[in-house]
Amino acid sequence: MKFAATFLLSVFLTTAANAFGTTRTPFHTSTTKTAPWSTSTSRKAKYGPSDAAPVEPASEPSADQKSRFIAVFDQIMNCEVREHLPSILTTNIELLLELQGEAGVNIFNQRVEEIEAAGDEEMIQRSYAAVEYIVYFLEAFVSEAKLMDDNNKQMLGKILRCMTEESGGDSLAKQEKLDELIKNEKSNFTPGFLRHLDGECTRIANAKKMDVETTKMLEVMRVIQTRIIEELGQDLGEGAQVLGQLLGYESSEERLAVLDAGLKVRGTEFAKELKAMTEEALQGLNNVPGGADPRLVNIVREMDGRIQEFIAKN
Repeated sequence: MKFAATFLLSVFLTTAANAFGTTRTPFHTSTTKTAPWSTSTSRKAKYGPSDAAPVEPASEPSADQKSRFIAVFDQIMNCEVREHLPSILTTNIELLLELQGEAGVNIFNQRVEEIEAAGDEEMIQRSYAAVEYIVYFLEAFVSEAKLMDDNNKQMLGKILRCMTEESGGDSLAKQEKLDELIKNEKSNFTPGFLRHLDGECTRIANAKKMDVETTKMLEVMRVIQTRIIEELGQDLGEGAQVLGQLLGYESSEERLAVLDAGLKVRGTEFAKELKAMTEEALQGLNNVPGGADPRLVNIVREMDGRIQEFIAKN
């Protein structure tokens, strides 16, 4: 079963990319002459778990990972607009988290040693500042992610209790209570919560042993997911909900086939409404500092082109 969570996440994409870290320590050129993790000193990069948590032996990064990691590092080091820094790292967060610990430290050291060998003092200081910023960002990211995960678990637990507590056999009263709770908590249904909820549904669906209780729990979770997306979608309008549902399809062929069928049924006016939304979405994605997810951009662009073809023919 596919849901509109992907589209709802994309609505917040620009805000989320800009907001994270905008009040953090600014990227700056450090005045220190020695890298804080340099092998020539006793201070190592604090990248990954702290000393209190032993670092697990890391597997050797692939050539592609190293290349991408260095590209991100260089992009941060050469960035002239501070506001773009959080977006650059957020876009590449999966790669950075994969290379926490010794693997990341080794790549840091290798790249900085290359810059030091070139002898350009400004670039050396920029490389030190880049490491400091990346390390700080990741520590803040992991800390906030932990806090968000705890909050998401509490929110989901609150909804589950509302759905499963006894109501004297009055299913209508239980439904009304759930509707009231979802409306009241609407502001807390962030993209992070939607991802958490979707992840829980996937985890339960992939359980090795699907007994009666597990199946029932999955049904309850799907009801919650559907109800929350419906509530959030009310503020976006019908067109946004349709686009959100289309984004849920993994296959381009399926997505376009459903879009074509819907346009034939709803007609030109509805197509124009969708066209205005895809154009606005593309503009927003193009303005994301550091670049938006290329796959999402391609999907929206593909739908935008198909809608334009329909309008031109009608």
